[in-house]
Amino acid sequence: MASSLRTLIPLVRSTTSTRFFSYSRPTWNIVSSAPPTSLNEGEKHLYSKLFEKFQPSKLVVEDISGGCGSMYQVEVVSSSFKDLSMVKQHRMVNDALKEEIKGMHGIRLTTKASP
Repeated sequence: MASSLRTLIPLVRSTTSTRFFSYSRPTWNIVSSAPPTSLNEGEKHLYSKLFEKFQPSKLVVEDISGGCGSMYQVEVVSSSFKDLSMVKQHRMVNDALKEEIKGMHGIRLTTKASP
């Protein structure tokens, strides 16, 4: 079953306004302890660390900085998040990636408890 990450791309219509359109990058819900071969080194490192910590049912790691490793988009669906608020879920991920986050410009997190 495929899902997608959406990215907004500016589409300039005139000099006074900007409109946006989105495109989807396909991702797959197949989670393995071995990172997908399509990931770059930074993505693989984060993937491995998050997989080890949370044993997720869904894990998506994407370098959204253009390949330099300064900004990542991460989605984690795990039973570890059951009955926890989103803030607590995000804190758990931030704690797991504490050292890595020190070298990043930013991280976009999406977390959810497994059904």
